[in-house]
Amino acid sequence: MRFQIMQKKENEPEEAYQSFFETNDIEEAKDFAMRLAFIETNAVYVYDTERRERVRDFTSPVYR
Repeated sequence: MRFQIMQKKENEPEEAYQSFFETNDIEEAKDFAMRLAFIETNAVYVYDTERRERVRDFTSPVYR
C-alpha cells in the first residue's frame, strides 16, 4: 500500500507513531486521517511510502 495513516496518542513520544491504516488512494487516506484526527487525543499524519515522506498537500499531482 502506498499511503499509511500514522497515529499515536498526543502524550506519547514521537517514536510511538504506528501504522493505523493503509491504502493506495490519496482521497481515502485524507478522509480516514481527518476522521481519526477528530479524536482529541490522537496525533495523525499520512506517509507516502513511494516518495518516503509525509503528505503535506493532498491535491498535489505527485500523489496521483
